[in-house]
Amino acid sequence: MARRSFIGFSFGLTLALSLPAAAQSDPAPAMLKRPTTTDQATQSRETREKAITKQPAQQWDLSVSEWQRYKTLLKGIDGYRSDKLDPLTELGIRARSTAERRRYARKLARLEHERTQRVLAFQKTYDQVFSQMYAGQTPVNAQGMTQALMAGPQSAAKLGLDQSSRPAIVVRIHDCSACKRIVQKQANSQMPMDIYVVDADSDDAIRRWAIQVGLNPKRVRSGDITLNHAPQKLVRTIDADSLPHVFSR
Repeated sequence: MARRSFIGFSFGLTLALSLPAAAQSDPAPAMLKRPTTTDQATQSRETREKAITKQPAQQWDLSVSEWQRYKTLLKGIDGYRSDKLDPLTELGIRARSTAERRRYARKLARLEHERTQRVLAFQKTYDQVFSQMYAGQTPVNAQGMTQALMAGPQSAAKLGLDQSSRPAIVVRIHDCSACKRIVQKQANSQMPMDIYVVDADSDDAIRRWAIQVGLNPKRVRSGDITLNHAPQKLVRTIDADSLPHVFSR
């Protein structure tokens, strides 16, 4: 009896040793990491691109699809001719209906109006600080401030949405009696104006010219009249012999 038990045990041991390892146990299968499919990679890329596009689109009050259309338009002839067009102007020029054109015009007018208000608020603070630091001197705007002052009203006026009649007068201060006359005439009418000088090598040169013309310093300090260095872009394109030039914005 004992012999049979030993044989049975030996047979069981031999059988266990001869079976494959997988048959001896049944462990939980390991979790395999599935490779990213092409569709998933494409969706991930599109999500990133949409997030990148969303921020500049929002800054211009545009949807993502409108921003994408703007970028597409720049790849055409408009982008070749000028890469300086802002998104609202480009989309307005390429509007597909009168309603769409007016919608973009209103968006641009609102953004430029808000921008102009910020610039004017800074201008007011600048004038106050200037008068405290340099009492008695007439403030003259540098090119950066000049460009900011010109941009907003001009853009809105081109769209026919700005009712301001404040003129801009481009002059030269050397050898131009006509420039003096037009500025004096405008000043005598008590209307506000912005004066842009194309040939001044310093702020003091513009101040001396303003005194010669007879501009009221109080009107200059209040911002009713502004004295500005003309932006270099304007200087390069305008014919100095044709000055003065007056345009309404």
